[in-house]
Amino acid sequence: MTEAQHAQTAHFDLDPQHSFMMWNPAGALLSDAGKPFIIPIAGLIAGAVMMQVPKVATTGKLVLYFGAQSFMNIYMGWVMRTSVTVPKGTELPNGTLLEVDLTGCPAGFALTAMQQVISFVVFCIFFASVYFTPYKYTPKKLETWFEVFSVVVFGCVFALNIALNNFSLGYISIAVNLIIRSCLPLSTFLSQQALALVKLYPFKPCRWKEITLMVIGVVCAGVFTMARLLGSEASGDKSSGKNMLLGVFMCILSLLCGSLNLALAGVLGETKLNVYDTVAYMAIPATIFLLPIAYFYQKQVPGHWAELFGQETMSDWQILKHVWELNKGTMAWLFLSGVFSFIYNIIQFSIVHTLSPSATAFGGNFNKAALIFLTLLLPFLRVHELPGSPYIQVIWGAVIVNIAAFSYYS
Repeated sequence: MTEAQHAQTAHFDLDPQHSFMMWNPAGALLSDAGKPFIIPIAGLIAGAVMMQVPKVATTGKLVLYFGAQSFMNIYMGWVMRTSVTVPKGTELPNGTLLEVDLTGCPAGFALTAMQQVISFVVFCIFFASVYFTPYKYTPKKLETWFEVFSVVVFGCVFALNIALNNFSLGYISIAVNLIIRSCLPLSTFLSQQALALVKLYPFKPCRWKEITLMVIGVVCAGVFTMARLLGSEASGDKSSGKNMLLGVFMCILSLLCGSLNLALAGVLGETKLNVYDTVAYMAIPATIFLLPIAYFYQKQVPGHWAELFGQETMSDWQILKHVWELNKGTMAWLFLSGVFSFIYNIIQFSIVHTLSPSATAFGGNFNKAALIFLTLLLPFLRVHELPGSPYIQVIWGAVIVNIAAFSYYS
């Protein structure tokens, strides 16, 4: 074996970045890779315990929701941006050695399609396991072609929203992703007004106080993102700055798809699908919609991945196959994300139906705010070091004003 091959074998066998949950859960949480999950897991445990006490059961549900949402955000950020797939020192096709660790899997569309398939399989297992019990679950039947059309449209837009968000997590930090997605109220309002122009949605009244607060929040999100980008470039990491710009663009597209999804809810009508029905019915059109993109679309391979693969452009499917050959551990984490996604939807469903959609929305905004603050405050939650002065002061100011504006709006 060459020295690089020894290093690669040792890395895959022993490095906690690959095995921090596999064999030693207690030691795993104390490792650098496991520390970001301490707060979400504590939230899940605390929320589950509080729900057993009637006086604090409602608060416990919100704490549980915070733990679940934070866990999913951190887990997807870890899988796509932090988990090492190919370690530095690996020999490239041209004979040189890889200079940096390659993380995650740059195949957001294929990953989202895989998550949808896994969620559907988990649903089928759940359906079969309770079929002959008193807890038998029967999905809502789609009675009309309009309901079928609604499911297909929702499935496609939902899939694009998640796929673009997964793509962006490979290039930007959790904090940047969350602060961009906190702009959802304004983008949803604009989507509704645009649909109203073509008489597909009633005009919403323009309350200037609310619009001003939303605009302030969006401007602060832009200032935060620019400060983070300029801070990366000032540190001498220009390639990271370019990658971050691409991630920001994809996150904005994901935000627009998310707002369109909400706006279409009023146009297409109330389908009354709960989360189980959503998994059962929308997974199929979402997967069918994503498969041609994942299989045929040739995209620019990012950074050093192109050197490793020896190709400048590849499809997501080709990338996914190469990652499977290189590191099956990474693929295991990606498969697991589909299971976690299903469980997260179940928790979100229970919150919506036992509290209210507005309470869930408020809880989601609080979760974003709390996680952004915790990311800035706690070093072990960060993927990369924060930029120096004056950028860090601008970031803190933008975060505080952004959260204040959207919280007051909510």
